[in-house]
Amino acid sequence: MQCKGEQNPVKKLSYLGGEDEADILLGKILSKTRKPIHMLKLNKMSQYRVDGHPSIYGNPRYKGMDCTHWCLPGVPDTWNQLLYANLI
Repeated sequence: MQCKGEQNPVKKLSYLGGEDEADILLGKILSKTRKPIHMLKLNKMSQYRVDGHPSIYGNPRYKGMDCTHWCLPGVPDTWNQLLYANLI
């Protein structure tokens, strides 16, 4: 996924394909553990926020596109809220 040119969240619900192969494999592995381990699936939710990366669109002094990190506040805050909700 490229974030260049993206300034708004994706609004089209059919935007993403199926489940990631790595998530499917990890789910199978976790289902076989003695103690229950649940995976918090965040990939799809995060992929709708192609605009949430540090870039030239948010800060004019920023010179490049960084599609590997996220702006704060934003997607990581939502991850934290979901994790917290699962813990309590």
